[in-house]
This record gives sequence, structure tokens and C-alpha cells, in this order.
Amino acid sequence: MPIDPATRSILASTPAVLRAMLVPLPDAALLAPLDEGWCVRDALAHILDVEEVIYTDRIGRILAEDRAFIRSIDPAARMDERGMRTRTVAALLDELDARRPADVEALSALTAAQLARPGDHDEAGEITVSDLIHQWAYHDLMHTKQIATMLQSPLVAGMGNTRKFYDL
Repeated sequence: MPIDPATRSILASTPAVLRAMLVPLPDAALLAPLDEGWCVRDALAHILDVEEVIYTDRIGRILAEDRAFIRSIDPAARMDERGMRTRTVAALLDELDARRPADVEALSALTAAQLARPGDHDEAGEITVSDLIHQWAYHDLMHTKQIATMLQSPLVAGMGNTRKFYDL
């Protein structure tokens, strides 16, 4: 399956979107545990961690191996092992900014045959390089939405009667 053109745009723009949303915020907004114990920094760290999981590991292995077997990950454990939950938001954003352009550019060089190469995932079954690229963009948007929701949450208390405008 060819890569949907929006997919590349989503992947390319995610670092700038997150930077614009997060850089001006105080640490209290970025570090408050809001979503099942995760804070905004954790969600950002996870986006960066999955950059390596999807691009470097999974796609790289499927391209290099014959029907690579892909195992699920434990996101929290990976972030803890790599010290990602102790890094600053600025450092995480800088690394995402540094990595993402080359990773997105590499997608443009993939042939139709490479995009169709299959691997086997321990939970999802057969997956292709194209599947992973689309999942990567979906994953970026899902966690960008999670971050926005986490930032919205503390605002509700100050909304007074304007809460009636929303289904809260």
C-alpha cells in the first residue's frame, strides 16, 4: 500500500506542533501526573521512544530480515530503562527535532516492494512497512491529542459556568 500523502506531513510536522504547544508552558503543567500517572513529559518521551521502536527497530528489521518477528514493548519500562522520564521537555523536543527530518526523508526512498514487505507481530499478526508508517503517524496524533487533553484538564476548574458550553 502506498503511503498516504498526509502521513508524511503529519510525521514531519509533529515536532514543530509539539514544540509550539509545550515550550511556553511552566514545568508544573508539563510534569503533573494526569493520565494514568503519565504527565505531558512522559507522553512526549513516549513519542520519541516510539520513533526508535517503529523506525529503527521494526521497519529496519522488516527490511533486513525475512519475515522479522516483532515483539510488543512495555512503553513505561522502556522509558524508565532509557532515563527518558528524567529528561527535560526541551531536551526531548531537541532530540525529536534532530531525528525526525532524516527519518521522514528516508520514507521517501522506500520502494513499493519495500513498503509491502511483511513481518510478524506477536499481537497484531502480519504487519507491513506501510502499516507501520501509517501507525507511526496515527500514534503521533493520538499522543498529541493526549497531551492536549492533559493540558485541558486543569483548566476546567477555572471555567466557571462556561463549562456548560462543553460536555464535561
